[in-house]
Amino acid sequence: MIVVSAGGRVTIPAKHRKAVGLEAGGIAVARVENGEIRIRPMRDVLADLRGKPRRHLADLGESVDRLPAERREGASRASC
Repeated sequence: MIVVSAGGRVTIPAKHRKAVGLEAGGIAVARVENGEIRIRPMRDVLADLRGKPRRHLADLGESVDRLPAERREGASRASC
């Protein structure tokens, strides 16, 4: 059970924090989804965001690895 204080603070039980690797002073992201409050460690949110371009390009049949090469190629042409 979680109790909401008068100031709106909640204490997440230690077993739940441990289960997701959320340590004291750690940064988390909270959002409302389907009527529930979801709290995720920031590192998990960032990891998901890092993977999105790769997944999106894979759906298009593209490669993330190709992007840096194209940027270098464009920079070479621009400097000529």
